[in-house]
Amino acid sequence: MADNEELQEEPWEERTLNLLHDSKIDQELSASKSRKRGRKKHSMKWMKTPMAIPEVIVELQDQELRETALRCLSSFLVEKREEDPENYNRTGYFLYNSCGTMAILLQEVIMFYGKMTDGSLNVRSAKRLANVLTLFQSIAANPETRHNFVNSFMPNYLIPLILFETPLEIYEIVRAMALSVVGILCQARESKIIQWAINNAMVEICRVSIQIGNELSKVIAMHILEAILQDWSGISYVCSPTSDNLVKGLMQTWGRLVAYLAEDQDFSPRLLFHIMRCSFLLCQHRRGYNIVMDNLPVQIVDGSFQDMLEVTYIETNGCEFSSVLCSLT
Repeated sequence: MADNEELQEEPWEERTLNLLHDSKIDQELSASKSRKRGRKKHSMKWMKTPMAIPEVIVELQDQELRETALRCLSSFLVEKREEDPENYNRTGYFLYNSCGTMAILLQEVIMFYGKMTDGSLNVRSAKRLANVLTLFQSIAANPETRHNFVNSFMPNYLIPLILFETPLEIYEIVRAMALSVVGILCQARESKIIQWAINNAMVEICRVSIQIGNELSKVIAMHILEAILQDWSGISYVCSPTSDNLVKGLMQTWGRLVAYLAEDQDFSPRLLFHIMRCSFLLCQHRRGYNIVMDNLPVQIVDGSFQDMLEVTYIETNGCEFSSVLCSLT
């Protein structure tokens, strides 16, 4: 019971969507807890001193201090990402270039694999890995470390986290956080990173995430698909003759989701917008246009979502949802 209450106190969506476009995330912070061994507390004020971040990063080397150091760094990054992007990026740079830190973070991910397979997942382990993924977010967001991060194949270790299925609701935290790292990489829309996403079947991975994930995971997966489809190499890959099954699978997955949204329009208006937006992007390619027209869900054109249009307009920060709808119908 205590574990469940602790889980609810964490601002998970804040951590997960913090750098994705069109996101409205509250910036409330939680205070950092005491360090082990009876030492001084890591306060946010102390973390602002010039050597504080390197000192905490060094503490990752000590297994007894690692969990607290991860939590402290994560809390600091959640605070700094909007109010102080310079320090946010500097922390990502320190994390990637400090001796042994990336190996330690990878070890945390691999240790979590063991919990996935032996059924020992719990709130504490999920929160610990979420702190690790928050650090990965800052590395993915920094233009000085982003490409090296991808070239090191570190993001590939997140794919099993995204695809893992379990009835435990707590696991959706991990799935959404892992997807968010990929989303932050792709949102810069740099061709080399989009190509990495294509080469590692990220389109199919996002499709599966839309099927098995909760609302937050679905939204992040749709953000990633939008970023891929806005790159010419991405849309060319998705709409190539060799990818017919892939794009048809996307349309079928979106169709099932649209049918569900038509029955429960309070579930997620923003998901409907992202489906329409991705469909519109596919229509920029001739083959994509034909596939969309052949597989357009009937609920899109029969007026099922007329009452949702105004809500969706607000949820998407003023994007012209109605103009996207008219373009497809």
